[in-house]
Amino acid sequence: MGKNLSKILMLFLAIVTIACKKDKTAQQVKPFLVKVTQKVALPTAVSSADEIKFDLSVSATGEAKIKNVELSLDGTSLKSETASTDQVELQHTYKPSTIEVGRSLIFKLKVTSDAGNIVERDFVVYVQSAPANISIVLPTTAPTEIKDNETADFNVAVKSENDIRYIKTFLAQVEITTLSKTNFTNPKEDSYHFTYQPLVTDIDKTLAFYIEVMDVLGNLVRQPFTITVKRSAVVDFNVYSNVVLGAQRSTGPGPFFNASNGEVYVTAGAAQKSANIDLATFYSGSTNSYNIVSPTLASVADVIYTTALYGADAIANWSTRNKTLIKKITLSQNDFDLIGSSADIQSLYTNSSVVAGETSAGMANGNVMVFLTASNKYGVLLLKARSANANTGNVTVDVKVQK
Repeated sequence: MGKNLSKILMLFLAIVTIACKKDKTAQQVKPFLVKVTQKVALPTAVSSADEIKFDLSVSATGEAKIKNVELSLDGTSLKSETASTDQVELQHTYKPSTIEVGRSLIFKLKVTSDAGNIVERDFVVYVQSAPANISIVLPTTAPTEIKDNETADFNVAVKSENDIRYIKTFLAQVEITTLSKTNFTNPKEDSYHFTYQPLVTDIDKTLAFYIEVMDVLGNLVRQPFTITVKRSAVVDFNVYSNVVLGAQRSTGPGPFFNASNGEVYVTAGAAQKSANIDLATFYSGSTNSYNIVSPTLASVADVIYTTALYGADAIANWSTRNKTLIKKITLSQNDFDLIGSSADIQSLYTNSSVVAGETSAGMANGNVMVFLTASNKYGVLLLKARSANANTGNVTVDVKVQK
């Protein structure tokens, strides 16, 4: 009897051990990811008489908090900011010395989370003896807009005082290697052929390109340009790209969104437009986060858009308060881009097990919410970027809504 009990006990412990191991394996640790926004464009090349100005906004995705942000060069710390928040601003000005002429300065940005996880980004600036005498001229016929089934195809006139070392094209700061050129019939002048066929994920986006030319002395010049990709097929949903929604004290973009036509309304005069408002935006000082909510959420009327602050335009005074149901879900940028029909949008909402409510709760970069308006239209919203965390700030979103 005792032997049988021992065997049963050992079997039970073995099962528990295996279950624990499986449970630990199932608990996937979310990676620490950050987005670094350059508020001021960083130069590709400078001379020793110039200054390199960093004005960076560093934000964490998901629920992680940033503990420290440090900018360094060659292992020497230049500027450090310490906090415990999801967004940090860092500014620094660096002046190259004459002994750095001919060098590519690799500035390293190290971002550390509260949990001790680290993400690093490099910024490379070349120090040249004098400004490069290189011209890059796009033809007047170069398209600024194409459809997804069309190809951008044109020649760029490049001239250089010194021999050309290379010509390259970058999209979103990533080199398109098939367009790189290093051999030239005339080393001081070239008709550079640019061509680009949009991808499915490019639809409804404005693509940021630049052509980079370096001469044999290492002097560098870039020419930026953009191409907007329009959808060729007729679809049964509306797309609103790069919509900027302000927080409650924003003096610029308004906080109220009309999902039917993509319009954004400021607080002044909002009461007269209340029947057209489906979503409201505010910044919470208690959670240090932006929230996108239904106008029917009690706290948004009682605490944020109050009569004491907004008078007749306070939400409590609106003749209509549309109820929008919201679910915060997990969806990648790529999957958001690939949404191709009204049915796709609806299934994201109906297939989600998240309980619908009247608020998104805190929204970080890369967060997604689906919603159902009072007009029974399904929509999906992707938060792309946030300004400084404050009730005067704003968020940039992409939205897709059923027609």
